[in-house]
Amino acid sequence: MFDEITPEEIKAGRKALLDGWGSRPNVILVKAQGVKVWDIEGKEYIDCTSQAWANNIGACHPEVIEAVKEQIEKISHAWYSWDTIPLLLLCKKLAEIAPGNLNKVNLCLNGSLAVESAMKLAMKNKLGRKYFVVMNSGYHGRSLATLATSWVDPQIFSAFPHYMENVLRVPEAYCYRCPLGLEYPQCNLRCTKCLENTITKGANGGVIAVMVEPIQGNGGQLSFPLEWHKRVKEICIRHEVLLIWDEVQTGFGRVGKMFAAELYGITPDILVFGKGVGGGFPLAGIIADEALRGYDTGENAFTFGHSPPSLVAVLANIKVLEEGILLKRCTELNEYIINRLLEMQKKYEIIGDVRGPGLAIGIELVKDRESKEPAIEEAAKIGQMAFAKGVIFGMSKYAGTGHVLKIKPPLVITDEEVEKVLKVFEKCISRVSNHLSS
Repeated sequence: MFDEITPEEIKAGRKALLDGWGSRPNVILVKAQGVKVWDIEGKEYIDCTSQAWANNIGACHPEVIEAVKEQIEKISHAWYSWDTIPLLLLCKKLAEIAPGNLNKVNLCLNGSLAVESAMKLAMKNKLGRKYFVVMNSGYHGRSLATLATSWVDPQIFSAFPHYMENVLRVPEAYCYRCPLGLEYPQCNLRCTKCLENTITKGANGGVIAVMVEPIQGNGGQLSFPLEWHKRVKEICIRHEVLLIWDEVQTGFGRVGKMFAAELYGITPDILVFGKGVGGGFPLAGIIADEALRGYDTGENAFTFGHSPPSLVAVLANIKVLEEGILLKRCTELNEYIINRLLEMQKKYEIIGDVRGPGLAIGIELVKDRESKEPAIEEAAKIGQMAFAKGVIFGMSKYAGTGHVLKIKPPLVITDEEVEKVLKVFEKCISRVSNHLSS
């Protein structure tokens, strides 16, 4: 019924679209399966973005699709205030698989709203305090409330000055290009002192919570030393500040574990999830410590927050992940891909750093290794060249400001597909490197 479109309809649709992101490939997707997507011209792509890191177990996974089909024939929509079997089963399951005492679940439809839910809950539990502390290059959403918590270009977001308050920023452990000009581990993670000083001396009004991504996504696919995570947790406990972990990008298999909290052995006070939770269907939410005070009537409820098709999609997604095969493969693929990239790093000076657990891999590109000048234009060129060759890489930041390429495909990627991704990447790196040296 809606699988055909005329050139006139394409033109009219694009003219009518009020875009809020700013960079769209001139492509219309018509099919997705596993790791691959196809455009309206029939061209096939290996998608190393998992469509914004949402298809962790692959696009249109048969178990997810079957569960959704069955559910739609029973109840396609139920209002937030009604219980359904999928809702109760999912809340029970999330409480079971979450770490520590995280066993109180609240659901919504997207990551930005889930972060807002976490912020609301934290504010209720730290009444009288004013600030959230986030990392310099953190990303927690693009809603009006979460915009202030995400890295922003002042020129782009100058229209929202009055909504950028009550958030304080501190440097993260960006060890490849330390903002303090130090070297890890000799630095003894002095960046955590910045965090502690901000809490004790820089927040005139008190700190509600520290909010971090265990692996920074949009900010540069940054993974941090385990000791950094431990120090942040210790600082929060010492000063009675809540710790919010934004696992919208890292949860549900992306790092080889159900949650990055499990990978690092850190239990936050509130864990935020989204993206990969639904096997391609929209759902997000928080899992909070049972000791926290909950919401009062009407404070955090949404018409489509308990959508039955999405709820069963999540249950099917978790069932696939709990079998363990994909989680194990994710870890194995990380070792293989990282080693191949490190081999390329020896050949091409443009590869400054290679990092990340699981299939959350970042490749930082630089003009030369001594200055570490970001290779922004070169990164964009590599992405464009790879796209033309049928491989879609992710890119850090937005609007052409990033220089970190991301390899974050669905966990179902085959060995053959991995080889194509790496070969295309090296061909593109080689061409751009030759241009840099000429």
